[in-house]
Amino acid sequence: MPLDVQPDLIEILDIAVVEATVRDHRIRRANAAACALFGRPEAEVVGLDWEKITTPADHARLHAQIRFRQASGRRRERMMVRLLQPDGDLRHALATIVLRTDPDGEEYFVVHLQDVSEEIAAQDRLRLIVENTPVSMFLIDRGGRVLVSEGTVSPEAAAGLAEARASSIFTSFAYLPQATSIMRRALDGERVHQVLEAFGRRLDVHLVPIPGPGGRVASVAAVASDVTDLHVALASVRARSAEQAVVADLGRRALEARESAELWQRAVTALADHLGADLVRAYGIDADGKRVGPLAREDRREPEVPTGTQRDPPRSAAGWVTVPVGRPDRPLAMIELHRAPLGEQEREFVHAVTAVLGSAALRFRMEAEIRHRSLHDGLTGLPNRTALLDRLGRALRRADHDGRRVGVLFVDLDGFKAINDTLGHQAGDDLLRTTAARLSHAVRPGDVAGRLAGDEFAVLCEDVDGTADLEAIADRVVTALAAPVRLCDRPVTLTGSVGLALSNPDLADAETLLNAADIAMYTAKRNGPGQRLAYATGMRTPVAASTRQKLTRDQLKTAGADGSMLSLR
Repeated sequence: MPLDVQPDLIEILDIAVVEATVRDHRIRRANAAACALFGRPEAEVVGLDWEKITTPADHARLHAQIRFRQASGRRRERMMVRLLQPDGDLRHALATIVLRTDPDGEEYFVVHLQDVSEEIAAQDRLRLIVENTPVSMFLIDRGGRVLVSEGTVSPEAAAGLAEARASSIFTSFAYLPQATSIMRRALDGERVHQVLEAFGRRLDVHLVPIPGPGGRVASVAAVASDVTDLHVALASVRARSAEQAVVADLGRRALEARESAELWQRAVTALADHLGADLVRAYGIDADGKRVGPLAREDRREPEVPTGTQRDPPRSAAGWVTVPVGRPDRPLAMIELHRAPLGEQEREFVHAVTAVLGSAALRFRMEAEIRHRSLHDGLTGLPNRTALLDRLGRALRRADHDGRRVGVLFVDLDGFKAINDTLGHQAGDDLLRTTAARLSHAVRPGDVAGRLAGDEFAVLCEDVDGTADLEAIADRVVTALAAPVRLCDRPVTLTGSVGLALSNPDLADAETLLNAADIAMYTAKRNGPGQRLAYATGMRTPVAASTRQKLTRDQLKTAGADGSMLSLR
């Protein structure tokens, strides 16, 4: 059966043309271009059922088109078909179908096939990109109607864009005034780039006006990228940078600070600021694991209504986060935050802060211990000579400013050497510790007892009115020291000599006042054991301090025989 066009022309032109009968849909003729499109030689193509080389999904459409043409009398139609290749691949073709009748009265199709596989592939690749990336692209006309849209940033946005195809984005997105505002700016000719908060996401939107005839904006091309994850990542980076800055600042202050109070307060304030906690507090932990302090506190809770005494929630209440400072099994302190559970990054920040505080607390504790050791006697725990002179100097300056007087007692044990020689140095140490305890209990509250060296002690007494006050304190000291003490399971009675000195214009510095009490003590010792004597201007040390007279062991034993100085029973 002849074709409607010249066969030689069909073969010459690189246009795929086939004939297929309406009755059984079989191909009765195909030119070389069509065979190439089908991927089969002409011998295989001719006689093929059209349904054998198209996808099943196209069959129903093809039958529907045939019935429609036959019923309506339309003789020409265009449709997309997908052609099956022998290897199973698909090629897309735009089919122009003309319904004809041959001289024998049989209806057949003349089908012109235009290979659009590359175009379809390009569209599919673009669709894959758009559908699998957080990007949405659309075109909007002057009325706000969506002409084209690809990709969606959220189901809610997709529904709005679908609605805007029939209406307008100014209607479907009226609840997003920021979005409709930038669209109006674009329709007025402005290129817009702005980040919007919409649909629970953060969108980076670019709007480009497209001019029509006469230069007036005819439509707007829009690209919206979901940058929520990027924004979250940047926020996390900024937060981590801020955390690192806080930790670095605390670390610097921990190295430079001389007192811990300011560092603790700065730390709890930083935790409250960064974590949004309404209450942060820090407590010290003693050697027994008990709380001491508090060390610092930051309270940002709203005041109660009606106004009343505001109390902390109980420790067991929900919302408390407790973090140890120092080793978890032996913490130096504890930080408590009242807020929602911490995220991983927040926990890392808190642990970084507590690590700095733990190191600082160890430094403060070690320095405090070093200072304590440098200013206290290691045997008795009393302030040593350096500490006592420092306190005495400060007391004299206060007294001079307030018009008050300061007194000093210089105490020396009578016969202490005999204890070391007869009972041993351990007994001597026990006696010195007992003497320190008795001195501390015998003096007034606020008076400071210290050990100068060996068996020499001193007591600093502030706010004394005269010598009588010092004598009363000295009498209590003499009485306390004379009480028997048990050493090495033996009762021992030991006395002490006490010298008194009261500040005046001639005794206005610490060394001078202490030396005056020392002179008074040696004068009292010459008068007999267990005596106390106040300093007088005429007193002088009979021998130099380096050659002070000491009783021999025989003298101590002799003296002990009558019980006047030392009794060993």
